[in-house]
Amino acid sequence: MTWIKGLHHITGAATNGQADHDFYTGVLGLRMVKKTVNHETGDQYHFFYGDQDGNAGTIMTNFIMENVPLPPYQRGRGSLTEVAYSIPPGSLEYWRDRLADAGTEPKEIAERFGDRVLAFADLSGIPSELIESADDPRTPPALSGVTEGKQIRGFHSVSAISRILELSLGFFGAIGLEGFGTEGDRTRLGLKDGNNGWIAGSFIDLVDEPEAPWGRWGLGGIHHAAFHVESKERMEQLWRVLSGSGLILTDLRDRKYFHSMYLTEPGGINIEFSNLAPGWTVDEPADSLGSILSLPSQWEPHRAEIEGKLPPFNFDKGTLDRKNEAKTLGE
Repeated sequence: MTWIKGLHHITGAATNGQADHDFYTGVLGLRMVKKTVNHETGDQYHFFYGDQDGNAGTIMTNFIMENVPLPPYQRGRGSLTEVAYSIPPGSLEYWRDRLADAGTEPKEIAERFGDRVLAFADLSGIPSELIESADDPRTPPALSGVTEGKQIRGFHSVSAISRILELSLGFFGAIGLEGFGTEGDRTRLGLKDGNNGWIAGSFIDLVDEPEAPWGRWGLGGIHHAAFHVESKERMEQLWRVLSGSGLILTDLRDRKYFHSMYLTEPGGINIEFSNLAPGWTVDEPADSLGSILSLPSQWEPHRAEIEGKLPPFNFDKGTLDRKNEAKTLGE
């Protein structure tokens, strides 16, 4: 039985809020869909970026961990290792130059499962990739500052090193993912559509590195990957199935814009399941998403105190905008 519909969002730990905003909006061209705070603590920014409508499978969310005594991320078993975005074929050279201009150091273009791949790290060090995909039918609205026909369509996949590959394969198979193929130490799983094709934005690559050190989440790392479940009722059914099989899950948590439940799957990878209701427009209209500080309900009575403690940011310009402005002033 297929319990999920694809990736919902992916969450990382950023080290600088201004740089994070500038990079994701000004370089990747994504929209800030929601400017909020950590639901659990209320004292740190939590930024949500995505396409114009904030569709599931496009949302990269980052905890802003400035001045937090958290060690750096360590790649290893039981960790999420890369977030990959889907772009049209023939776009990698454009993105390689754009990323280099923004101060990142993209790696050499490689090939994986027949597609060209460009690896880079964002300005906090979060390991990321761009993958050219000819089989992705998504046609997102034009992204800010990105040449038409080159824009990010949403996620392509997320990669992880399992502590015990067989256990992770069993878990993801149980929620509906099927084997796409194996290349070296990498096994790709995804969702099939009704025509025996593959659903874009549904892939997870499981990497088998049995000699790798134990992974550790930290600054510049990916905390969890969230998968889209169609409804709260379906999530409750999935909770009963997974908990009945012996897995330990959290309860369903109201995240204001969607509901979430969390677990660490048997291979050590942090997973979330999320629905789409009630959506991003519960506290601001669709045409101005991300323009206000949106607070979870439990923190709304403390708005004045929270706003007074959060660091000030300039949300008007992105990395390339600032760089070009500085260049003009220098001339």
